[in-house]
Amino acid sequence: MAEKLLIRGARILDPACGRDETGDILIVGGVLEQAGGRISDREARTIDGGGLVAAPGLVDMHVHLRDPGFCEKEDVFSGCRAAAAGGVTSLLAMPNTNPAADSPETVSGILKKAESADARVYVAAAITKGLKSEELCDLAALKKAGAAAFSDDGRPVTDTRLMARALCLAAGLNRRIVSHCEDLSLAGGLMNEGEISRELGVRGTPAAAEDCGTARDIALAESLGVPIHICHVSTAVSAGMIRDAKKRGARITAETAPHYFALTERALLTRNADFRMSPPLRTERDRLAIQEALADGTIDAVATDHAPHTPQEKSDFLTAPNGVVGMETSLAAGITFLV
Repeated sequence: MAEKLLIRGARILDPACGRDETGDILIVGGVLEQAGGRISDREARTIDGGGLVAAPGLVDMHVHLRDPGFCEKEDVFSGCRAAAAGGVTSLLAMPNTNPAADSPETVSGILKKAESADARVYVAAAITKGLKSEELCDLAALKKAGAAAFSDDGRPVTDTRLMARALCLAAGLNRRIVSHCEDLSLAGGLMNEGEISRELGVRGTPAAAEDCGTARDIALAESLGVPIHICHVSTAVSAGMIRDAKKRGARITAETAPHYFALTERALLTRNADFRMSPPLRTERDRLAIQEALADGTIDAVATDHAPHTPQEKSDFLTAPNGVVGMETSLAAGITFLV
């Protein structure tokens, strides 16, 4: 007989139908059998759901699983366990692996491996071969292999003409370009350029690096009449540009990450490399602007940009790679800072 679990008195949320009530939940053999009201089942193991929330699984549309190629940092299975721990049941894996997810074989290999993982994995395949912004991948073949979107995340597509072609091709395939907006000629710092970087005596990356990339990609998508999704928005100016473009009817969606609405560059005063990511933590003005953009719908989603490294890699503030984990704590951060 299948195991039965009865959860008593949990708060049951379902945003799709506006449901918000306190009630019981019956799970049979790991599958939801009944939810809401008072449920009686003497055969079920009962736990107290008071103070707990039951809701549909979260979708994290920006995750670096590091698999293949960097499995000392993370792999499909550990990444999906982290997802499950944070209530994430579906995720979109970025293509900056080794090899990059720029071939049908790599895309299908990731999807095959993920079949037995603890979350459903979708793959954003690469826009350009090797993420080098030199030659477009065969986007149609990547879609056939299972790609849900296209991105060179970790880097922008630096060739604007190539980016325009990619936007049009992806639109024709009913897939979206997921864009890392950054002007690399302005980037390369350890943190946000400003008062704190000067106090620490380290090179910073100005907010303009992101804003220039955002402006370019909005202009491209708007002029071509095609959709685009903008990753990890972190500045007030970029949020404002997205807001204005949406008002003009541009087909733009955007995401931010929990650290951009929860933290500021002042966290770097600890010289803790766990606060280093790309784009970097910004100012209090930017943090509040990101919260406002989430509240008014300018930014459509929260995605973690979960990007783990080994403890050894993160041990030195000056030499550590950018990237932080986030799937386990994203829901808690949202409740703490946005509700």
